[in-house]
Amino acid sequence: MIKYIVSFSIMIVALIIFLLTRLSDFDLSGYGQQRTVSFKHNNNVLVGTLILPSGKVSPPFVLLVHGDGPQDRWSEGGYIPLVKFLVSQGIAVFSWDKPGVGKSTGNWLAQTMSDRAEEAVLALKKLREQPELKKSRGGYLGFSQAGWVVPQASQLTTTEFAVLIGAAINWRDQSIYYTGQRLKFEGRSLNDIQDAKKNEAVVFDRQFTEAAAVLPCTSQCTRQDFERRNSLADATKDISGTYTPVLILMGKDDRNVDADETAAVWAKALPAGTPRCIRKLPGATHGLLRSEWFDYQLSSQWPFWKQGLFLLSGRYAYSPGALRTVSSWILNQDCVD
Repeated sequence: MIKYIVSFSIMIVALIIFLLTRLSDFDLSGYGQQRTVSFKHNNNVLVGTLILPSGKVSPPFVLLVHGDGPQDRWSEGGYIPLVKFLVSQGIAVFSWDKPGVGKSTGNWLAQTMSDRAEEAVLALKKLREQPELKKSRGGYLGFSQAGWVVPQASQLTTTEFAVLIGAAINWRDQSIYYTGQRLKFEGRSLNDIQDAKKNEAVVFDRQFTEAAAVLPCTSQCTRQDFERRNSLADATKDISGTYTPVLILMGKDDRNVDADETAAVWAKALPAGTPRCIRKLPGATHGLLRSEWFDYQLSSQWPFWKQGLFLLSGRYAYSPGALRTVSSWILNQDCVD
């Protein structure tokens, strides 16, 4: 009996250690050297956190450029496993709350993609003023909607590299693709999906005209205003003027953005001399998570047990090799499979 009790106790202790180790991937307390950094854009004060790797002189640094939605600096904790991995590789990371979110003032729904690009440029300027980063290489690491932001920002300032994950190209095309994938996930027939996509295209073209896109908000900007004012966004022209070494990383199972379209446009539109690495990762979602576990368009769609799985998985929730591909590009512009 004592033998079984001891064995069971050892199993329980091992399980507790395992759980604590995995959950630590979401704990930033005391990790690296952290400080609050704020900067201004228009009338907004943007507040974020800079994490410096301990003992590293002039580390390379990345600025996280959010995708859609009211994102705080760590995207409600979802970024933290990625952030901790990058810092562990000797990379400094800075991210800030969107306007009107967390400690930042303003309203993110009042922003155009050009506004967001200008904001990213000012954030980079602020980081280059930090004593530890004055001699560092720096660049952007953007997600999804950042596909419209980072190419613009890269032409307004000097960066040594850029990384885009799940980058969108054309607002209209992305909206239609998203609808098709949503209906496919719901189990709708191919004919139903095609009809819905055709109908969405008609409605989009009727609602989002050039004249509508330039109209200001009548009061506080709403979600409808945000979509209307950004509805003509297309990254192709800005990509054609991008000379910053860039990594484009797409999940082959992306349900939000057409990975094939993004890869093709970037490959064709980038100037011939621009260093690039364009990869489509098998078994990866829009955010490069393992699609076998997290095959959803939104994290809000995850059932409770999937949320628990993400917490227990930490950095291992990402598609194999995804994080290493990102860090290798930031550190050396190595294009790894």
